[in-house]
Amino acid sequence: LAHQYYINGEYKKAVVIYEQIMESNFSSTYYVPYYTSLLNLEDYKNAIDLSKRLINMYPQQLQYRLGVIIAKEKSGNYSGIERIYDKFFKTLDGSKFQIISVANILMRHGVYNRALDVYLFSESVNLNNDFSLQKAQVYGKLEEEELMIQEYLDAMEVNIANKQIVVSRIQKFLDNDGIKSDKNYQLVKKILLPKVRSEKGRTDFSDMLIWLFMQNHQFDMALRQAKALDKRTNSDGTRVYELGEEFLDNGYFDLAVDAYDYIINKGKNNKFFIESYINKLYALTRVLSYKSQEVSMVNDLYADAISNVGIHSRAVILLSNYAHFKAFYMHDLIAAQRLLDEAMLISGIDHFDLAECKMEYADILLLKGDIWQSMLYYSQVEKDFKEHPIGHEAKLRRAKIYYYQGDFDWAQAQLAILKGSTSKLIANDAMQLSLLITDNYNLDTTDIVMRLFAKADLLLYQKKYDEAVIKYDSILINFYGHSLSDEIYLRKGDIYLENGDVSSALVNYEKIEEQWSFDILSDDALYKRAKVYDDILHNTDAAKQLYEKILLEHNSSIFVADS
Repeated sequence: LAHQYYINGEYKKAVVIYEQIMESNFSSTYYVPYYTSLLNLEDYKNAIDLSKRLINMYPQQLQYRLGVIIAKEKSGNYSGIERIYDKFFKTLDGSKFQIISVANILMRHGVYNRALDVYLFSESVNLNNDFSLQKAQVYGKLEEEELMIQEYLDAMEVNIANKQIVVSRIQKFLDNDGIKSDKNYQLVKKILLPKVRSEKGRTDFSDMLIWLFMQNHQFDMALRQAKALDKRTNSDGTRVYELGEEFLDNGYFDLAVDAYDYIINKGKNNKFFIESYINKLYALTRVLSYKSQEVSMVNDLYADAISNVGIHSRAVILLSNYAHFKAFYMHDLIAAQRLLDEAMLISGIDHFDLAECKMEYADILLLKGDIWQSMLYYSQVEKDFKEHPIGHEAKLRRAKIYYYQGDFDWAQAQLAILKGSTSKLIANDAMQLSLLITDNYNLDTTDIVMRLFAKADLLLYQKKYDEAVIKYDSILINFYGHSLSDEIYLRKGDIYLENGDVSSALVNYEKIEEQWSFDILSDDALYKRAKVYDDILHNTDAAKQLYEKILLEHNSSIFVADS
């Protein structure tokens, strides 16, 4: 009970019980909470008396002698305190375990300067001791941030095994309790740069500088530094390739292309050569504006890549991606099928790569309108990879075909299974489609609207945008006010945006706010509008107003953090 009072900060109640316990059974077991409670109550006399009684019982125990000194200093009795500490320090042997134990006692009671003195004393009497990590913590408590960072970097310089803990502590400093601080970033950079310039035969601080640039979203600086380091060390491009992967995952496609180009220029013998080609071309397709000259340019790059890489088992994904590009961007379905036929016949093809090719083949068949052949290929992958995410993805695409065909009950049965998929993305997609069907199916006496909408979605998938818009508009005109209207406006907005018609995209997103502000897609529409103003039109004020509206009116939205 006394300990619980102590933990709760109810020190008076704790002291009353500890006094009773000590009267009947005086023991060192209760010293730390009892002594600490007395200090917090500023009862320094009893704290000193308690420590002295235990010194008589255990004269070799340093913590009780230190207890007397700390209580005297905290009482304001500074007379001779320096001499007392000096005398105490002379009893220390300077061993690492002893010094850390003593310093921790001083830290626990907030006597940070004395803890620092202990570490400095030990380093002076034993030159093999290094307490940089511990001193950094003390400087942190003293709010001496520059000295703290210096000690952390010194700790890493002395022993590379400290790197992980140093990066973790500096990360915490940069995070600054979730509030971005340019001052903290500049301080770390200022102390780190001399370490980078002076390092020879190692790259730890250079790597940390790349990491620091990434933390501060200075991605171009990070890439530049990674390239310079790779050239200086005559390396294989690993750091640059890893940055390219990170840029690709986070949607910084131009930077990803830059990184992969650097690897490609290293030549065919580089271990990342093929993967860099694959990822570079994938990144380029993500930033296409559908202008014919850009599509033609990427097509030429794919042809050059295949010519450079060659046709073999490691190039299967390159061929598969090229087939996707041919089908979905150039609408050349015959050429796409031909590429996949060639890829699937490659000797020694990996079974996962073969499955990827079959999935792509099925997608292309669906584009052609060959529904049942498409279903057959998805089924093969699902059967071969029942418990693997690619098998779940095949099942999801089959469920979508049932949806496109208007067989909503069968689609729902497949989606129900997929909601428990180990892949979060697949589970989310399954949940989204399931909710779309649940919310809008059988609301009328017939399912005609849902069937029209599903057919329009198929046209959208097939990139037959004009036909899809006509189909969506037929619902808006003939079934005015239907619950699918906000879904239609969102899809139309996306179509117009993809085709570069920004004003028409905004009109459709705005209709959701005007007519369906109470519905589930209102925050999606707001966020899409904000991104258009932010990233395309560069109208910062309009973007800020929309981000703010999400924060104030949609505080449970998934877009709150980004907003």
